[in-house]
Amino acid sequence: MAAANMNMTRISRRGDWIGGRRGETSRMAATRSLFWFRRDLRLGDNPALAAAARDGAVIALFVLDPALLLPAGPPRVAYLLRSLRLLREQIEDRGGSLLVRAGRPEQEVARVARECAAGSVHIAADFAPYGRERDQRVE
Repeated sequence: MAAANMNMTRISRRGDWIGGRRGETSRMAATRSLFWFRRDLRLGDNPALAAAARDGAVIALFVLDPALLLPAGPPRVAYLLRSLRLLREQIEDRGGSLLVRAGRPEQEVARVARECAAGSVHIAADFAPYGRERDQRVE
């Protein structure tokens, strides 16, 4: 999907911008942050997402990582897809959108960041061995 077709609206909660105030729209519109959802698919009480919103407009991304999907059974994949649909609905209710890409995270995160001209990429820490290794490859 080309950057021009993406909805780059901030993720909001009950009319207030997460991590910002309504009067900050001119500053926020000039800066875009990419928030890469991984294990933690919640909008509320998400410090990394709040930090991304403080930087400006947030582009929400989830990468379907084949290294995690291929060994997963059908019930786990079905649960993930239901969870992503719910997350997408929550983001859309706040005026944003969720971009879902399939592929190796080290390629997809960098590609989306370039396409969206994101000034920063925000993530929540992942302490599992695969998560730490993946994050080092993405950096």
